[in-house]
Amino acid sequence: MPYETQSQWNEDELKKLNRAALLKLHKPYLAFIIFLEAVFVCGLVVSALIRSGTLMAEFAVLLVALPLVLVLVTNFRVKKEFRSSKLLQTTVSVFRFHEDRLESASDRGTAFVRYDELYRIVETKTNFYLFISKGQALNVIKANCSEELIAFLHEKSMKK
Repeated sequence: MPYETQSQWNEDELKKLNRAALLKLHKPYLAFIIFLEAVFVCGLVVSALIRSGTLMAEFAVLLVALPLVLVLVTNFRVKKEFRSSKLLQTTVSVFRFHEDRLESASDRGTAFVRYDELYRIVETKTNFYLFISKGQALNVIKANCSEELIAFLHEKSMKK
């Protein structure tokens, strides 16, 4: 103790963050999308039962188009956000994890955050996201972490 790792944002990391936020923090939004997809499936089934080829085609297009458009728009937004921010592109952050707080240091400065001040810690297969608020997170890449740090952050994530 303390554990240390470093991280830098790129487009793929931002896409992973958006996916994790959708699955872990924005469940009502995800539930609404699933509901719409279920409505489209029901519409497809009903249109097949009444033998309406045009209606079947319309529901099939909606069924495929909604998730496709959402993915395309999200990816476009991530690319635009990343490319417009020199700060995201160039900052390498070094994180030091102490028992009661984390320290984030870069060439732009140093910040300290107590774990109880974090909004949420989300763990995925490849990352930990330390959410400062519902829309802002620090990215900890597991591939850059020791096994001890991964275990430490996993324990912290279970408490949040």
